[in-house]
Amino acid sequence: MEIYNPGDEVRKEIREVIYNALRKMRIEEGCKIEVVRSLKSFGDLSVNVARIAGTLGEKPEEFAEKLRNEIVSVVDSTTYLEEVNNIGVYLNFKVKLNNYGDLIYRVYNKLRDKYGYIPSDKPEKIIVEHTSANPIHPLHIGHLRNTLLGDALLRILKNRGHEVKAHFYIDDTGLQVAYAAYGYSKVKDIKRDYVKPDHFIGLIYSITNTIVNIVDLKERIKETKNEDKLAELNSKLSEWMWISKELREKDPELFDALAERIRRDDNPLVKIREINRAYEEGEIWAVKLVREMVNKCLEGFKQTFERLGVRFDSWDWESELTVWNEAVNKVIRDLTDTELVYEKEGALVFAADRLARYEDLRKKLDIPPRYEVQPLVLVRSDGTSLYTTRDIAYSVWKLQRADRVINVIAIQQTLAQAQIRLALYALGLGNKAGKMIHYSYEIVKIPGGSMSGRKGRYISVDELLDEAIRRSMDELRKRGHQENIKKIAEKIGIGAIKFFFLNYSPNKILTFDWNKVLNFNQNSGPFVQYSYVRTVSILRKAKEQRLEPVFNPKYLGEEERALLVKIGDFPQVMAQAADRLRPDLITGFLNELAIEFNNYYDHVPILKASEEKRGTRLALILVISQTFLNGMRSLGIEPPTKM
Repeated sequence: MEIYNPGDEVRKEIREVIYNALRKMRIEEGCKIEVVRSLKSFGDLSVNVARIAGTLGEKPEEFAEKLRNEIVSVVDSTTYLEEVNNIGVYLNFKVKLNNYGDLIYRVYNKLRDKYGYIPSDKPEKIIVEHTSANPIHPLHIGHLRNTLLGDALLRILKNRGHEVKAHFYIDDTGLQVAYAAYGYSKVKDIKRDYVKPDHFIGLIYSITNTIVNIVDLKERIKETKNEDKLAELNSKLSEWMWISKELREKDPELFDALAERIRRDDNPLVKIREINRAYEEGEIWAVKLVREMVNKCLEGFKQTFERLGVRFDSWDWESELTVWNEAVNKVIRDLTDTELVYEKEGALVFAADRLARYEDLRKKLDIPPRYEVQPLVLVRSDGTSLYTTRDIAYSVWKLQRADRVINVIAIQQTLAQAQIRLALYALGLGNKAGKMIHYSYEIVKIPGGSMSGRKGRYISVDELLDEAIRRSMDELRKRGHQENIKKIAEKIGIGAIKFFFLNYSPNKILTFDWNKVLNFNQNSGPFVQYSYVRTVSILRKAKEQRLEPVFNPKYLGEEERALLVKIGDFPQVMAQAADRLRPDLITGFLNELAIEFNNYYDHVPILKASEEKRGTRLALILVISQTFLNGMRSLGIEPPTKM
């Protein structure tokens, strides 16, 4: 049998000796035994026996000692275990460095740049839909968490042996797009070749939205007699006037041109709604206008994705997949046939709340027991469908092409995602509905207030990356670097951003902090990158001195213990990250490995070690270096070789 995971071999042996000991004690215990890392001073791996003791009615600490006494006599006959002791409710095991080190090196030597790969027993076809930002302004810091999580999931699932495709859903219908297309139609003649196309479209959208709101508010103020309502409208007008001042400062010529041309129309909102209606109905003039605008914005997105090293396998147009091909109408008809759809005030409503009463179904569709599910309006009273209705049709399309679909979507969409899964179940998709995963994530907070695309207030991903690179260059200069500084800074800065966003569980609110992003001393991308660069430097110097890495396990000592146990667990961490959809497990591992390696580097001679130990230590550095590299690449981080 091919071995991919050294750590699992040791854990199997620990479980085996514990089960054998229990049988000798005439205890039939079929529980799952969890083996975890020990505190360094106690051992390498530990098992908490409190639960087993509890089921037997024994005192946990006394039971741990009994079990240890039963195991200690057989440890010498095992392949990988050297010692067992008990402290409190824990059994602590130490590994045989020679045998375990030999196993790790054999697995590494066979896999090399694939070290960390464990093929899944059940490989799947998986679609990861991520980012899917509205094509009306540049990607901003809020989108970035989505993008990086989605790309990391794609990479770690591929590393697990699944067939994974990344999809971007182009939301090219709706009023927001119509606003941007309307503004774009007014200033197509104005060129801004020095501005990224998505930034240009974003500015047009914000200015258009602002001017249209001002025009509309002024008209409503003229017609309003109610003093309270008048005060409210004047307050809103004051806010939009201030926003217009901010936007005009960004590009006076563009702002003035849009303001003058929009005000020529008697009712801009009517024009915008007409674009929206005509596009959804596929009228040629509207399709040409909207597609031209959207494609310009997507061109800018793709430039940003190129900087991030993010690729998509499919660009899915909402209009083509759900509107023009009658897919939405089919969903509405089929749901209506289920008798779970009713009419309310002229609107068609899906009784998602009624289905959500069934506890077994909630469990099957991963809807929390106490989460309140509301009915879903499928069609408004004016006959237009909602975004969520169109998303049901898109979900059907995705599930026809994959065993599992992972939607990386903000936590604020939890209700809509639950309603979609319930609708899929109602449509007869059964088990497939439970394969639609809402991979939710919390918001990103930035100092200085909230963001708004409509008002042109956001930090774009491009600006963020530029600033990360600039700060990285400053840090490199402080450290005396002069050559290739821009190229190195790009890898450090972009890697730092990625590591920061992936280093936290997605269900935690993320507060952006440059001091944490570019911390060269702990728990950050630069810290891990610097540790990797140190391994590369050692191996480079060894090559210059014609010193070869030659692994001989008999020269492993206690100095290598912590590092060996750590890198032996790398494949298991990679598998868990994929199976549990947790990229943060990898960042946590890399940070811990960096701490262990730097401690080793600071206290143990490598190039100046005795001849017999030097070859083995260099070989160990080779494994550590590859582990760093494989871990970072699984997150989309390409480190520099010098820092």
